[in-house]
Amino acid sequence: PHDRSGPLELAPEHRMRPLWFADVPWGEPEIPSIAYPADLCLRKPGTDVIVVGTAHAPEGKAVPSFDVLVRAGQLQKAVKVYGLRVWEKNGTGLSEARPISSLEMRYDYAWGGFDDSDEENIVEEGRNPVGMGCVRDPSVLTHQAAPHIEDPAFPIQNYKTAPPPAGVGATGRSYLPRREYAGTYDEAWQELRAPLLPKDFDDRFNVAASPGLWSEIPFRGGEAVQLLNLVPGGGVLQFNLPLVGVQVEFEVDDREPLVVKPQLDTVLIDTLGIGPDKPIAVEMVWRASTKAPRRMKDSNTIVSEVAVVP
Repeated sequence: PHDRSGPLELAPEHRMRPLWFADVPWGEPEIPSIAYPADLCLRKPGTDVIVVGTAHAPEGKAVPSFDVLVRAGQLQKAVKVYGLRVWEKNGTGLSEARPISSLEMRYDYAWGGFDDSDEENIVEEGRNPVGMGCVRDPSVLTHQAAPHIEDPAFPIQNYKTAPPPAGVGATGRSYLPRREYAGTYDEAWQELRAPLLPKDFDDRFNVAASPGLWSEIPFRGGEAVQLLNLVPGGGVLQFNLPLVGVQVEFEVDDREPLVVKPQLDTVLIDTLGIGPDKPIAVEMVWRASTKAPRRMKDSNTIVSEVAVVP
């Protein structure tokens, strides 16, 4: 969209985006805070809604805290953004927040963390290992920065609060619960099944959306979207996803073509660094999979747009 309530327009060719072949981090690759999750996987249940962007205070005026909200179809996720706060002695409380005007919505700034200062007693917030606040010894928190992003239903009181990590972006593959669905990669898998996925692999491993922004029932297109304080100057951005029908025809050798209806499983809304030459981008990914013959010489895939009943 080019304004805060305008319709979506198909991007011109020079702004078309390729598929994301790997997770793209916000910063250094060794810190797996994911900005753009990979599009490549065999199957993904339901639909992910992922927002990549910066939170902006209302009217662009710095305040100690402000709300951020994402609505998409029946999904809704609210978080609260705070300015700089520091932990009081031994993490027993938090200072007042300083005014803030904007903040990148990345999991580094939410509750979480990983502390391996004592290799015999490693402490981790598995739901967000790249976050802030989770440590073995709370004395190291004294006068250190506290999380900027919170779930308003679970305000942080002290280091023991351990709230659900808050965010609207993509979670990493090493986060809980994703990693629990990865399957077993043991010696038996290596000898008998590799490079195929383990038999106990669960497709939910490919769900990258923040908790609360995943729909078990796949989106169809046409869903209403509303973002609060995720564009410069704050305020509301709203639009409807396009209603698009896609059909995939898979041809193998001399066999009858197989027609498959893909599922819309990813909606990524990118408001990062928007401006006159970079309007807000919405990426929508449809996916279909089918078993291929064990042996095949030639194959052909035809993707076409089909009519959709609203």
